[in-house]
Amino acid sequence: MAKRISNLSSETRESIRSAVSLAVEYWPNAHLGDISPREDMRSAFKIIRAYVDLGHHVSDGAYAVRQDAYNCMDM
Repeated sequence: MAKRISNLSSETRESIRSAVSLAVEYWPNAHLGDISPREDMRSAFKIIRAYVDLGHHVSDGAYAVRQDAYNCMDM
């Protein structure tokens, strides 16, 4: 089971929520029906956790997810 990230500020929590919401909205598979929104959410959180596991701040992971969602916005 993945280790829970705790002691986050309300701003950081909101940043994570925003990034995950953008990912669910703009990642291409969400609209094609290949992957459910729940699976996209799981993938977004997995990416954020991977950044933390590599020693980065959780905000860096949220930023990466947000940027990837924006890159997919025009697809």
